[in-house]
Amino acid sequence: MTVAFPFVVVAPVNDDETLSQCLAASPDLSSGRIPLRVFRDARSATGVIADAVGAVTEGYVVYAHQDVYLPRGFFAALTARLAALDRLDPRWAVAGAIGRDAALVTHGTVWSTDRGRVVGGRITGPAAVECLDECLLIMRAGDLSLIDLGVPGFHLYGVDLVQMGRLQGRRSYALPLQIVHHAKPISSLGGGYARAHRYMRLKWRARLPMTTLITPLERVPWKLWKMRVGARLRTRFSPPRHGYGQETDPRRIARELRYE
Repeated sequence: MTVAFPFVVVAPVNDDETLSQCLAASPDLSSGRIPLRVFRDARSATGVIADAVGAVTEGYVVYAHQDVYLPRGFFAALTARLAALDRLDPRWAVAGAIGRDAALVTHGTVWSTDRGRVVGGRITGPAAVECLDECLLIMRAGDLSLIDLGVPGFHLYGVDLVQMGRLQGRRSYALPLQIVHHAKPISSLGGGYARAHRYMRLKWRARLPMTTLITPLERVPWKLWKMRVGARLRTRFSPPRHGYGQETDPRRIARELRYE
């Protein structure tokens, strides 16, 4: 099936081994059929997205984590999903593989290696959401109006992009897509995550509370503090009990799931 829309895939990279094992091994990218731009030594995810979105004039920018594997046929499926989304809502802001709505219902699914299973809720068409997981985001070329370069680091920018769209009266959506997120277990919600969480709480304080896929944004971040302790305890005392790890080939996972 021919891909009707032009795509460019972009990714911030700090681990070339993970990149070559996952994103760069995706069939449409390894063949050169879909271009892949990597950004090393990037200071923030929004900086990477702004650079990529501003550099192309047509089609779509697919922002992906370096540890995401896109199975064979992914871009043909994405073409169909975006055509359906355009028919439903021509002014959509951002799309992704998995997100959550204001009622805390998760829409869309991804395989998550750290959990050893597919997570989320299955959907058959576009589902409006209040936040999107950053493992995979789709934006229109040239649409810089959603991007806040002040968002620090590499966390919670999926929430920010969706909310910036809402300020313009635009909705964002999870789409039914099949991807393998070869993620490592979360060991800390401090550091860069805590800084991004604080930035978002201050920026969106008039709209709080606000849902995310990990810790909600609240005026007093009780749940963040509680989950930071939980992440440390799980890392120390509760190792994963499934048979998947970073040594597992994500292509094998895709075959087991019949994604390709």
